[in-house]
Amino acid sequence: MNKIAIKQWNELADRVPEHALVANVDLVVVRYDDDLSVLYGRCAHRGALMADGHVDGDNLICGVHDWDYRLDTGVSQYNNSETLPKFSAWVEDGKVFVDEDEIAAWAREHPQPFDRDAYQGAYQDPTGTADEPYVKYIRKLAGEGLSKTGHHGPSSAMGVPRDQLPKWDDLQFVVGQLHKLPLLDEEDVGTDIVIGPRAKQPLRLDIPLFVSDMSFGALSRSEDCAVERRGTGRHRHLFRRRRHVAGGAGGQFALFLRTRLGAFRLFLG
Repeated sequence: MNKIAIKQWNELADRVPEHALVANVDLVVVRYDDDLSVLYGRCAHRGALMADGHVDGDNLICGVHDWDYRLDTGVSQYNNSETLPKFSAWVEDGKVFVDEDEIAAWAREHPQPFDRDAYQGAYQDPTGTADEPYVKYIRKLAGEGLSKTGHHGPSSAMGVPRDQLPKWDDLQFVVGQLHKLPLLDEEDVGTDIVIGPRAKQPLRLDIPLFVSDMSFGALSRSEDCAVERRGTGRHRHLFRRRRHVAGGAGGQFALFLRTRLGAFRLFLG
């Protein structure tokens, strides 16, 4: 064991993360009440310095994306598979000590990718994520500029790879909805409908009801009763004698009519 002092105990504020560097490994040191915790100082998400975060209750929170880690164990409450390694630490003669050999051994198994003398130094994002695949490339351009690509910048052969071209599978046409083009916002839209406009006594409905395609035009008994009770005043007569529901799926619409003579169903489309 090779103990090394990294902080003065009385200089540590309660629940305020502090940074330390041992064997080229970033550490985060947290004093909470009379206890002490020394964890690996890089967030498991994107490698941000945990010393730039804050403490919330019993958790150390990353200052970039709010990932959480328990102060006493380094294990995330949100996802126990996300952890910060914890190192041995103790207070002796008013100083905080760690075992440098322990940390160096861990570093040999987990080489640190940070070049502290390069562009962005300790604040590099060494990995990136699947949804940000150009992090390394952006950092390369930021550090080198166009010195290695020429003043014209990166170039490549003309054309688009076949697997990046649009495919017919990406297009979907709903013919039933294309039969009539939608109206503009300022156009007047009536809610009435006439069944049998050329008949001697056409049936005119002032307030048709539309049920989304998930119902396929069918109402349950409870829904049917709710519709009837909803009618008030002059509309009650409509709901009682001429209840009608239009429902559709796949471009086909069904119109249901219920009168004193019975129920009728008419398919359109």
